[in-house]
Amino acid sequence: MSKTKTSPGVLLVTKFATANLKAYQEYVDYVDREDAKKENGAHEKLFTLYQDYLANPDKTSSLFTDESDGLNEQEKKKLKQVFETAQANKSIMWQDVITFHNPWLEEQGLYDSRCHTVDEKKVMDITRQAVNEMLKREKLNGSAVWSAAIHYNTDNIHIHIATVEPHPTRERGMRKQSSLDAMKAKVVNQMTNRRESQKKINELIRKDMVDYKKKDSSLAWRNRELKPLFLMVYNYLPQDKRQWQYSYNTLKPLKPYIDTLSEKYIQKYHSKEYQQLMKTLDEEVNELKKAYGEGKVNQHRYKNYKQNKIDELYKRMGNAFLQEMKSYDKKQQRTQHLIERSKSLKRPKTFQQSAPVHFALKKMEKAFKSEYESWKNQQYYERMQRESQRNQQQHYDDERGY
Repeated sequence: MSKTKTSPGVLLVTKFATANLKAYQEYVDYVDREDAKKENGAHEKLFTLYQDYLANPDKTSSLFTDESDGLNEQEKKKLKQVFETAQANKSIMWQDVITFHNPWLEEQGLYDSRCHTVDEKKVMDITRQAVNEMLKREKLNGSAVWSAAIHYNTDNIHIHIATVEPHPTRERGMRKQSSLDAMKAKVVNQMTNRRESQKKINELIRKDMVDYKKKDSSLAWRNRELKPLFLMVYNYLPQDKRQWQYSYNTLKPLKPYIDTLSEKYIQKYHSKEYQQLMKTLDEEVNELKKAYGEGKVNQHRYKNYKQNKIDELYKRMGNAFLQEMKSYDKKQQRTQHLIERSKSLKRPKTFQQSAPVHFALKKMEKAFKSEYESWKNQQYYERMQRESQRNQQQHYDDERGY
């Protein structure tokens, strides 16, 4: 039995018309017609390229723009003149339709299915933000003029947007996909208030966990189980301290061990915060699925979102450890203690300029792994010794009836 895919809460369809197309003139004629809302079929003439999305709407908002929620007659005539100028100058007319899944829109508190009404003011404001985001990315924000209208329907509610340049700056109608994605994302983020959820996620990562680590020394007694691994990583870092960054390629062999430091630290001090992060990320992914749908085209919106945030946590936590290692290294000032430690650990000659980089990294990885395994074995041996002693003591106590 196949799983039913989630219908997208927001759908964006885009096309464009050149100045000689009938659709262009029909929109210009539509702008200032007083009887446009009453005439049967007038709505269908608005953006004829989108017949499938109009579906005989029984109610339409007044035209609105970047500056007005509802144009009066004088403003309509002025807007019509702008579109006529654009048409005469052979401007492209970009036509966008933002369509909503009504149950999703109602879930966001913007639609009342009982009386079929929409929070027009908020929808208009969100439309402005979305259009302006697209214009900014397309570098049309200084030359373009747009108008829009909200169309109501029992199956879907949609917004028609028309954009022109009175004095064209380009001949091509194609816009970057990234601009359209940003336009759609702005609608989703504003309608679902994703900023609050994303802020919560960022605070859990950066403030509650990473910032806490920055103030906590890995060499403190309470972190004694981390100290050997901390020092081992430190002693295998490249001599060039500019490379002491988590994403630096020369640190690739050390990343699993830096991640181990982060994992152990999170488990010890931030297990609750980590569980909360996982829960919040799952909720965010679920909301993104509902907003964008589960089709292949939009999977990139959420498919890797959770893992990317987990990776961000480990990157930031790793850099916190590396920054601490920088401070530790600076404090040592190459004292005799550091020299003796370096000799005892026999820093591998993996960063000599004469050695090929790939070979050097492989050699360092092998040497470090061997030392890391020895450390783990020693830890395991010590743990077993402690457990054996506890068991012997317990057996002794039982015999004596304690």
